[in-house]
Amino acid sequence: MKKINEQEAILNELYNLILDRGTREWERQFLLESKNRIEQGETSLSAELSRLESNLRPLALRYNLTPQVTLFYQKISESKLFGRGVGGIL
Repeated sequence: MKKINEQEAILNELYNLILDRGTREWERQFLLESKNRIEQGETSLSAELSRLESNLRPLALRYNLTPQVTLFYQKISESKLFGRGVGGIL
């Protein structure tokens, strides 16, 4: 039950970021691809968030993300949703 609520919350955040007028087109593309893969069950939530975090990382390191996407990036990169290897091991 908790995992479903967690997935719903993440999907809601993705929807909001996709619809946000301040989100850049290339950010929107990454977010939309992730949302679609999660909804279609192509990948697990943790695997997809790991992929999204990996795609956004170079942009985040150059401070090239919009403020709302930056907050989302920080949330997923600092969380332990990924399991071992990412998010909270360093």
